Amino acid sequence: TSIPTNNPTSSPTNVPSISPSHYPTQSPIPPTAPPSTSPSTSPTDTPTEAPTIPPTSNPKKSPTSVPTNSPSKSPGVEPTDAPSNTPTNMPTASPIPAPTKSPTKSPSLEPTHAPSTTPTKLPTGSPSPVLTSSPTSQSTSLPPTPTLVVATFDPSLNVPKCSTVGSSCTSGTQLLNGKGSNLEPNPPNTLDMCSDGLVGVYHSDESIDEIKVSTVDGGPLRGGAMAEIEVKIWAWNDGSADTADFYYATNANAPIWEFIGSKRAGGPDLQTLKVQYSIPDSRLQAVRINFRYLGSRKASACSGGTWDDVDDLVFSAAGAGAGAASAAAPPSVPPLTPMDSSYCTTIDKFHKDRCVDICRWKKGRKGGCYPKK
Repeated sequence: TSIPTNNPTSSPTNVPSISPSHYPTQSPIPPTAPPSTSPSTSPTDTPTEAPTIPPTSNPKKSPTSVPTNSPSKSPGVEPTDAPSNTPTNMPTASPIPAPTKSPTKSPSLEPTHAPSTTPTKLPTGSPSPVLTSSPTSQSTSLPPTPTLVVATFDPSLNVPKCSTVGSSCTSGTQLLNGKGSNLEPNPPNTLDMCSDGLVGVYHSDESIDEIKVSTVDGGPLRGGAMAEIEVKIWAWNDGSADTADFYYATNANAPIWEFIGSKRAGGPDLQTLKVQYSIPDSRLQAVRINFRYLGSRKASACSGGTWDDVDDLVFSAAGAGAGAASAAAPPSVPPLTPMDSSYCTTIDKFHKDRCVDICRWKKGRKGGCYPKK
């Protein structure tokens, strides 16, 4: 048609015209360029499947149950008031380094029962003005520790002497070293002038080298305390024929020797022998060692044998009330078994002067040292 209709058909034909017009309409409808200034306020019932670029400001009331794989790096400005029911098991890697500036004013109702292993060295600046109603009866300061006292030679007593009280008294390594026939200074070093034997080579034959007396509990030498006498001796040969007799005297100025016990040397060369006894209650007392070859213990505490060495040590002691309580009775020294006379047959012709006491020397073709009958 030369003039098309202004109202298009609501049901267009499915069959196009066989002979369409070669001339377009003279008054076509121009398309609008700008969008509508007043769009519809009612959304369509069939929205597009392609979402708009700017998101909505009103989220859905029913959010998804599947979280996003790329969450936001910026957390919300206002956190939730409801904490999580399943908090993390991992503590923070960067805890706060600063303690609170306003600690609680209420102390714990259940204080610790374990005191600090590193208490403060600084006393409190505000000590209690109220004295305790039950003060301790024990001194808070420890008494001075008694020490080892080394004796010096006392010319009035003619023996080594410890003038001060200590936990132990020793003659040292020089005052009694050897015997009167070799190195020993100031022989005979006895309170009653009991003399050493006249024969003996230093550290080949018998000698006493050192005497020491000490309390067993480490307290001061005092009346009633248990003490230990220790002697270092030098034994001849295998030491089987050498014996040390131990004595003590309550009064060093007028000694009466009390026998404690005897011990064999127990081996060759340098040996240490010990016995224990209860210290008498006196201020100046003494101990004696009578080291003898064969022979027997004498009532005088002075054996007088050719090879023998006898030495005394004087020491100061505190009263029975000083230091710790008195000790129990010391262990007794077992008595020695008699010397076996078969020992005599071990003495050769080069030492026939040792064939004495229980032994006798026979001359002749079958000469030698034999047990005395």
